Amino acid sequence: MTLGKGRLALVAALAGTVLAILNVPAPALAQSSAMIVATPCDFHAGGVTLPAGTYIVNRQGEAIQISDSKGHTAFLISTAVPNPAAKQDNQLVFNRYGDDCYLSEVRWLGYSNGRGLMKSTKEVEQAKAFSGRNVLSAGLTK
Repeated sequence: MTLGKGRLALVAALAGTVLAILNVPAPALAQSSAMIVATPCDFHAGGVTLPAGTYIVNRQGEAIQISDSKGHTAFLISTAVPNPAAKQDNQLVFNRYGDDCYLSEVRWLGYSNGRGLMKSTKEVEQAKAFSGRNVLSAGLTK
């Protein structure tokens, strides 16, 4: 059985489209992830302590990079978590135990999922020692 010229052209066009889609780099399919936020307190992000200030936050696959203009940087592995602020604003969410703040989540405006961060051993110990926690958030600055 042979295909007519029109059908053959259609099959070739569809195959080309599929191949073009498969060759799009992953970042082009990922959410736009850059945000600038002002943090209200010094905070722990993974094993790093970062001072209060203005930070650029980027998502790179499953990792989050947070850095400021003074060279303070942290790279964190994250997992998908529900984003209750999807219609509000970009946010960083912190768990606060006494005077210590720990970056807990990164949320992007318009996305149903944010990125949750694993608790460090130190945060787990502090969470056990405190009866409660305060949750703080920092929103978009620009």
